[in-house]
Amino acid sequence: MSRDNSRRGGLMDGRGRAMLLVAVVIGAFIEVSTPHRQYGRLVDVFALAAVGVAGTAAALGSEAAATLARQRDRLEQVPKPATAVPICRYVTGPAAPQAQPARPQPFLRERPTDLSVPRFGDGARAQGYPWLLPERTVQNGIAADEATVGAFTIRAASVIGPGHRCGRPAEPRQDSYRIGRSRDSRYAIVAVADGLSSAAWSDAGATTAASQAVTLLREQIEAVGFDRLDVKELYARIAESVAAHAAGRGVGTSHVATVLITAVLAEPDANGVAQAWVAWLGDSSAWTLDPRGPLWLFSCGDAKDRTAAVVSNEVAGRLPDTPQLARGHYVSLAPGAALALVTDGIGDAWADRAGNVNEYFANAWRSPVPATRFIADVGFDAPQCLDDRTAVVAWNGGRA
Repeated sequence: MSRDNSRRGGLMDGRGRAMLLVAVVIGAFIEVSTPHRQYGRLVDVFALAAVGVAGTAAALGSEAAATLARQRDRLEQVPKPATAVPICRYVTGPAAPQAQPARPQPFLRERPTDLSVPRFGDGARAQGYPWLLPERTVQNGIAADEATVGAFTIRAASVIGPGHRCGRPAEPRQDSYRIGRSRDSRYAIVAVADGLSSAAWSDAGATTAASQAVTLLREQIEAVGFDRLDVKELYARIAESVAAHAAGRGVGTSHVATVLITAVLAEPDANGVAQAWVAWLGDSSAWTLDPRGPLWLFSCGDAKDRTAAVVSNEVAGRLPDTPQLARGHYVSLAPGAALALVTDGIGDAWADRAGNVNEYFANAWRSPVPATRFIADVGFDAPQCLDDRTAVVAWNGGRA
């Protein structure tokens, strides 16, 4: 469309507006000069008003048309490319490769590694895999508590390991813990169990063992006192409960196999020093931390032979089959010191001096931390650390 045509297609051009104004003026003059019998003055007023309206409309139309014309002129002055450039161009690629047999696809990271979780080295690849659910109904993948019993501040957390939560099907959390107290709160009671991965119902065995341990230890304290706690009787009765649970499910005792570590912490003496009685069966372990020391120090548990070429996860004692192998002894805790009961998902990392995992936890847990922070620490990301992790830590708040 040309410029003239486009303008005629919009507002009326100047010549048309002039002719319209002249016609209106002539008509108004004739109307005013003609005598009227009635309403003469009113007719004259309307005629003059018509002339004013027509004049105003002509002026405004002229200005609008001029403005529109100037805008169109500026747009037409913008240079245009001589030829159209295609947005996309098809380029023939190399010949398609020959079909190959399909290979299984690995899991992909569907979420970034949680920044609140401490990471050591390159971390574990499985840490970023999505969490999947087992085929049967099981205990929660995460459990946590915090409590105060007398002078002791307690934090507890259990997190399913990366190697158990991303398989198809996923495995249940095989660790379990319980915390409790005596009736008078003079004693804090802790139990940590780790079900064997080779046992189909080890999560149930661990849950039964930890729960019964706290109940039976409370009974022993009330019956014989802290100084006469009996490890043989305690673990024999726990074994009976775990075996009864297996019978109730109609499976053999090997299907509910678990290891267990327990502790009773007595209120501090006048010097702020507390005594703890620790008993264990299997490779869960107890560690102590001096508030001035840089590391968690191994206290008791069945330590693994780390001098061998391959570190074995085989355990000598387990419930409910070998309760007679359980052992126990007393540990002293200075004011401000801490006692930690952990499964091997944490204990193995602390025992490996090649990394700085132990040093990190010695600084992070030098004093009690919020439960949310404690959970994040237990869920740490480190190479080859794929097992479930459980830790219960009690800080001695006694004063010297």
